[in-house]
Amino acid sequence: MMETILYTFCAYLPIHLLAYLPFFDLLRFGKRWMAVTVAVNLLIHLSGVAWVMSAGKPDLVMAVGMAMVPISLALYFLNVKLPPAKLLFTYVLLVNYQNIALGAASFLAARFFHAAPRSWESGVLCLALCILAGFPMYRLFRYAAQQVYRIDAPRLWRVIWLIPAMMSGIVTIFTGNLQEDLVGTWQFILTRTSLLLCVVVVYWVLLSALEGIQKQAVLQEQLRFESHLLETQISEQKRHNQLMVEHMAELKQQRHDLRHQLTAIRGLAGDGNPQLRRYIDDLLDTIPIAPQEYCDNQAVNAIVSHYAALCREQGIETDIRLSVPTRTEQTTDAELCVIFGNLLENALEACDRMGEGRKFLHLGSRVHMGLLTIVMDNSFDGQVRQENGKFRSSKRNDFGVGLTSIQVVARKRGGDARFETDGNVFHSSVYVQI
Repeated sequence: MMETILYTFCAYLPIHLLAYLPFFDLLRFGKRWMAVTVAVNLLIHLSGVAWVMSAGKPDLVMAVGMAMVPISLALYFLNVKLPPAKLLFTYVLLVNYQNIALGAASFLAARFFHAAPRSWESGVLCLALCILAGFPMYRLFRYAAQQVYRIDAPRLWRVIWLIPAMMSGIVTIFTGNLQEDLVGTWQFILTRTSLLLCVVVVYWVLLSALEGIQKQAVLQEQLRFESHLLETQISEQKRHNQLMVEHMAELKQQRHDLRHQLTAIRGLAGDGNPQLRRYIDDLLDTIPIAPQEYCDNQAVNAIVSHYAALCREQGIETDIRLSVPTRTEQTTDAELCVIFGNLLENALEACDRMGEGRKFLHLGSRVHMGLLTIVMDNSFDGQVRQENGKFRSSKRNDFGVGLTSIQVVARKRGGDARFETDGNVFHSSVYVQI
């Protein structure tokens, strides 16, 4: 009886410790309570083994071990602050590892010491194997625990543990009795070794798949954020476009009216006051001419005219040649203004950051085969920060929102956007379906 109790202690103590080690920072009641839990768990198990042995029923030792599974799980769920489904997934990994360690120890005890499967030799060998494999198994289990903790997929966790559990159940059914005429055979050790390989492969595949799902969820969340950002920007751009178009129309009318009024005053002044006539002539000459018509699309023309005026004020050389139709079926005016507005705003800011050198902005577009192609080259200071193919903003520690908005609009409308640098020149190219 004492030999079986010693075997049980040596075989199950490492597993109970390994179950809790990766979750030290997630213990619900602290390390001291965890130690008490492990001690109580082992005490119940050893008491059960002692009872069946004293009753002369050694065949029930395995049944005692099976009966301890729900008790161990309940204590596991109580101690670790993780959802039960996630803990069940990691617990099955432990059960598989325990099956491998017990099987290997029984095989070595039978081969080298001609000892019974549940002898003290087998127990000591199991403890030694667990100690030797402790660090790599801890690393593996720690990695699995971290992935389980990080990945949030409640519906998946409720069923995914069944895959490794079924593997463990099959191996336990065929080799779990630890019969003396079986444990010393190569067939037995190959079965248990195959379990190790399958466990590693299955857990690696499952965790990789879950990590992929998590990354996809992050990308979807990022896409939702970008879509919301784009919708907000388009909404604001619509209001801005309307105000600019109305403002330009008012200015055009006011310029027209003022010119006529000054001309009338000049005529009324006659030739009797040459000084007044000269003053009126100077006023007529200083009235700004109507803004240049860059394209047929009023909304785009308003945006481009606004930034072109800012470029002239800052001494930036501009060359703008556009072809944008009045109406487009695929891409809205607001979306076109998001593209042109962000391109010009980024170029204006890039030129403004230049300490010296020639500042320029060349913008062009054309329509061909239902596609609107937009290209722009602008000067910049040559300092650029990229990460994973994306340009980081120079105004904050994040990716540029303007370039992202352009790409989102372009891809939404069956096109794409590309941004490159060549020395002190920033190249932008965008195409969309119109």
